[in-house]
Amino acid sequence: MKLNEKEALRYLGFRGKPADADTDEMIREIGGEMLRTLTPKCVYKRYDIKVLENAVELDGWRIESIKLSRHLRGCKAAYLFAATLGLQADMMIRRLSALNMARGTVAHSVANALIEDYCDEMQAQIAEKEAATGLFLKPRYSPGYGDFALQSQKEIFARLECAKRIGLTLTDTMLMVPFKSVTAVIGVTDAPTCTYAVSYTHL
Repeated sequence: MKLNEKEALRYLGFRGKPADADTDEMIREIGGEMLRTLTPKCVYKRYDIKVLENAVELDGWRIESIKLSRHLRGCKAAYLFAATLGLQADMMIRRLSALNMARGTVAHSVANALIEDYCDEMQAQIAEKEAATGLFLKPRYSPGYGDFALQSQKEIFARLECAKRIGLTLTDTMLMVPFKSVTAVIGVTDAPTCTYAVSYTHL
Protein backbone atom coordinates (compact mmCIF):
# COMPACT_ATOMS: atom_id res chain seq x y z
CA MET A 1 0.00 0.00 0.00
CA LYS A 2 1.24 3.46 -0.85
CA LEU A 3 -0.15 6.98 -0.82
CA ASN A 4 -1.28 8.56 -4.06
CA GLU A 5 -1.06 12.23 -3.07
CA LYS A 6 -2.97 13.36 -6.17
CA GLU A 7 -5.84 11.09 -5.19
CA ALA A 8 -5.85 12.49 -1.66
CA LEU A 9 -6.00 16.00 -3.13
CA ARG A 10 -8.90 14.94 -5.35
CA TYR A 11 -10.85 13.80 -2.29
CA LEU A 12 -10.13 17.20 -0.76
CA GLY A 13 -11.62 18.92 -3.80
CA PHE A 14 -8.41 19.97 -5.55
CA ARG A 15 -9.40 18.66 -8.97
CA GLY A 16 -6.68 19.84 -11.32
CA LYS A 17 -5.79 22.70 -8.98
CA PRO A 18 -2.57 22.99 -6.95
CA ALA A 19 -2.91 22.85 -3.19
CA ASP A 20 -1.26 25.22 -0.76
CA ALA A 21 2.03 24.22 0.86
CA ASP A 22 0.40 23.57 4.25
CA THR A 23 -2.07 21.10 2.75
CA ASP A 24 0.68 19.28 0.85
CA GLU A 25 2.71 19.00 4.03
CA MET A 26 -0.26 17.70 6.04
CA ILE A 27 -0.97 15.05 3.39
CA ARG A 28 2.63 13.83 3.48
CA GLU A 29 2.83 13.91 7.28
CA ILE A 30 -0.50 12.20 7.96
CA GLY A 31 0.01 9.78 5.09
CA GLY A 32 3.39 8.79 6.47
CA GLU A 33 1.92 8.16 9.92
CA MET A 34 -0.89 6.04 8.50
CA LEU A 35 1.47 3.99 6.36
CA ARG A 36 3.63 3.28 9.41
CA THR A 37 0.69 2.48 11.68
CA LEU A 38 -2.09 0.80 9.73
CA THR A 39 -2.40 -2.93 9.08
CA PRO A 40 -4.98 -3.29 6.30
CA LYS A 41 -6.65 -6.62 5.69
CA CYS A 42 -8.76 -8.17 2.97
CA VAL A 43 -10.71 -11.33 2.21
CA TYR A 44 -12.16 -12.60 -1.05
CA LYS A 45 -13.74 -15.69 -2.56
CA ARG A 46 -14.35 -16.79 -6.15
CA TYR A 47 -17.75 -18.02 -7.30
CA ASP A 48 -19.25 -19.25 -10.54
CA ILE A 49 -22.01 -16.91 -11.65
CA LYS A 50 -24.83 -16.75 -14.16
CA VAL A 51 -25.60 -13.32 -15.59
CA LEU A 52 -29.25 -12.79 -16.47
CA GLU A 53 -30.97 -9.83 -18.11
CA ASN A 54 -31.81 -8.06 -14.84
CA ALA A 55 -30.03 -10.11 -12.20
CA VAL A 56 -26.97 -12.16 -11.30
CA GLU A 57 -27.09 -15.64 -9.77
CA LEU A 58 -24.20 -16.49 -7.46
CA ASP A 59 -24.18 -19.82 -5.60
CA GLY A 60 -27.89 -19.72 -4.74
CA TRP A 61 -27.96 -15.96 -4.21
CA ARG A 62 -29.99 -14.02 -6.78
CA ILE A 63 -28.86 -10.40 -6.92
CA GLU A 64 -31.57 -8.25 -8.48
CA SER A 65 -29.65 -5.47 -10.22
CA ILE A 66 -29.82 -4.35 -13.84
CA LYS A 67 -26.62 -2.29 -13.49
CA LEU A 68 -24.64 -5.15 -11.95
CA SER A 69 -25.83 -7.63 -14.58
CA ARG A 70 -24.73 -5.21 -17.31
CA HIS A 71 -21.39 -4.70 -15.58
CA LEU A 72 -20.80 -8.46 -15.37
CA ARG A 73 -22.02 -9.28 -18.87
CA GLY A 74 -19.76 -11.94 -20.39
CA CYS A 75 -18.47 -13.13 -17.00
CA LYS A 76 -18.75 -16.75 -15.89
CA ALA A 77 -17.21 -16.11 -12.44
CA ALA A 78 -16.82 -13.31 -9.93
CA TYR A 79 -15.13 -12.57 -6.62
CA LEU A 80 -16.82 -11.26 -3.53
CA PHE A 81 -14.25 -8.92 -2.00
CA ALA A 82 -13.88 -6.99 1.24
CA ALA A 83 -11.02 -4.84 2.55
CA THR A 84 -10.45 -2.53 5.49
CA LEU A 85 -7.77 -0.19 6.82
CA GLY A 86 -8.67 -1.33 10.33
CA LEU A 87 -9.82 0.43 13.48
CA GLN A 88 -6.50 2.30 13.75
CA ALA A 89 -7.53 4.49 10.81
CA ASP A 90 -10.84 5.46 12.45
CA MET A 91 -9.08 6.21 15.72
CA MET A 92 -6.45 8.35 14.04
CA ILE A 93 -9.07 10.35 12.14
CA ARG A 94 -11.05 10.99 15.35
CA ARG A 95 -7.90 12.03 17.20
CA LEU A 96 -6.77 14.45 14.51
CA SER A 97 -10.28 15.86 14.06
CA ALA A 98 -10.50 16.61 17.78
CA LEU A 99 -7.19 18.46 17.68
CA ASN A 100 -7.70 20.37 14.44
CA MET A 101 -10.60 20.26 11.95
CA ALA A 102 -8.34 20.84 8.94
CA ARG A 103 -6.06 17.94 9.90
CA GLY A 104 -9.10 15.75 10.42
CA THR A 105 -10.39 16.56 6.96
CA VAL A 106 -7.01 15.77 5.43
CA ALA A 107 -6.89 12.51 7.40
CA HIS A 108 -10.25 11.46 5.93
CA SER A 109 -9.00 12.15 2.41
CA VAL A 110 -5.68 10.39 2.94
CA ALA A 111 -7.49 7.32 4.32
CA ASN A 112 -9.82 7.30 1.32
CA ALA A 113 -6.83 7.34 -1.03
CA LEU A 114 -5.08 4.59 0.96
CA ILE A 115 -8.04 2.18 1.01
CA GLU A 116 -8.49 2.58 -2.74
CA ASP A 117 -4.80 1.93 -3.33
CA TYR A 118 -4.88 -1.12 -1.05
CA CYS A 119 -7.89 -2.50 -2.94
CA ASP A 120 -6.03 -1.95 -6.22
CA GLU A 121 -3.00 -3.75 -4.81
CA MET A 122 -5.06 -6.75 -3.69
CA GLN A 123 -6.98 -6.82 -6.95
CA ALA A 124 -3.67 -6.81 -8.82
CA GLN A 125 -2.68 -9.96 -6.96
CA ILE A 126 -5.96 -11.62 -7.90
CA ALA A 127 -5.50 -10.49 -11.50
CA GLU A 128 -2.08 -12.13 -11.65
CA LYS A 129 -3.59 -15.45 -10.57
CA GLU A 130 -6.35 -15.21 -13.17
CA ALA A 131 -3.90 -14.16 -15.88
CA ALA A 132 -2.14 -17.52 -15.49
CA THR A 133 -5.23 -19.13 -17.04
CA GLY A 134 -5.84 -16.40 -19.62
CA LEU A 135 -8.54 -14.57 -17.69
CA PHE A 136 -8.94 -10.93 -16.67
CA LEU A 137 -10.75 -8.87 -14.05
CA LYS A 138 -13.40 -6.23 -14.45
CA PRO A 139 -13.41 -3.14 -12.21
CA ARG A 140 -14.83 -3.41 -8.71
CA TYR A 141 -18.55 -2.80 -8.33
CA SER A 142 -19.80 -2.07 -4.81
CA PRO A 143 -23.22 -2.29 -3.11
CA GLY A 144 -24.91 1.08 -3.12
CA TYR A 145 -23.88 1.91 -6.69
CA GLY A 146 -26.74 2.18 -9.16
CA ASP A 147 -29.44 -0.34 -8.28
CA PHE A 148 -27.07 -2.76 -6.52
CA ALA A 149 -28.87 -2.64 -3.17
CA LEU A 150 -26.92 -1.68 -0.05
CA GLN A 151 -28.77 -4.52 1.70
CA SER A 152 -26.56 -6.89 -0.33
CA GLN A 153 -23.85 -6.12 2.20
CA LYS A 154 -25.45 -8.65 4.56
CA GLU A 155 -24.91 -11.51 2.13
CA ILE A 156 -21.36 -10.45 1.29
CA PHE A 157 -20.43 -10.15 4.97
CA ALA A 158 -21.92 -13.55 5.76
CA ARG A 159 -20.29 -15.37 2.85
CA LEU A 160 -16.86 -13.87 3.48
CA GLU A 161 -17.11 -14.09 7.28
CA CYS A 162 -15.84 -10.52 7.41
CA ALA A 163 -16.14 -10.08 11.17
CA LYS A 164 -14.21 -13.25 11.93
CA ARG A 165 -11.57 -12.99 9.22
CA ILE A 166 -10.74 -9.26 9.00
CA GLY A 167 -12.61 -7.64 11.91
CA LEU A 168 -15.09 -5.87 9.62
CA THR A 169 -18.66 -5.55 10.91
CA LEU A 170 -21.92 -4.12 9.64
CA THR A 171 -24.39 -1.92 11.52
CA ASP A 172 -28.18 -2.16 11.25
CA THR A 173 -28.07 0.80 8.87
CA MET A 174 -25.53 -0.95 6.57
CA LEU A 175 -22.56 1.17 7.68
CA MET A 176 -19.24 -0.64 7.78
CA VAL A 177 -17.05 -0.58 10.89
CA PRO A 178 -14.17 0.23 10.58
CA PHE A 179 -15.39 3.09 8.41
CA LYS A 180 -12.55 3.10 5.87
CA SER A 181 -13.53 -0.19 4.26
CA VAL A 182 -14.71 -1.46 0.87
CA THR A 183 -16.83 -4.36 -0.31
CA ALA A 184 -17.29 -5.22 -3.96
CA VAL A 185 -18.02 -7.75 -6.66
CA ILE A 186 -15.19 -8.28 -9.17
CA GLY A 187 -16.07 -10.00 -12.43
CA VAL A 188 -13.79 -12.53 -14.15
CA THR A 189 -13.81 -12.42 -17.94
CA ASP A 190 -11.92 -13.88 -20.90
CA ALA A 191 -11.83 -10.43 -22.51
CA PRO A 192 -8.83 -8.18 -21.64
CA THR A 193 -11.09 -5.55 -20.12
CA CYS A 194 -8.95 -4.55 -17.18
CA THR A 195 -5.40 -5.63 -16.33
CA TYR A 196 -4.89 -4.59 -12.71
CA ALA A 197 -1.65 -6.55 -12.36
CA VAL A 198 -0.06 -4.32 -15.00
CA SER A 199 -1.70 -0.99 -14.14
CA TYR A 200 -0.96 -1.20 -10.43
CA THR A 201 2.70 -2.13 -10.91
CA HIS A 202 3.29 0.94 -13.04
CA LEU A 203 1.65 3.52 -10.77
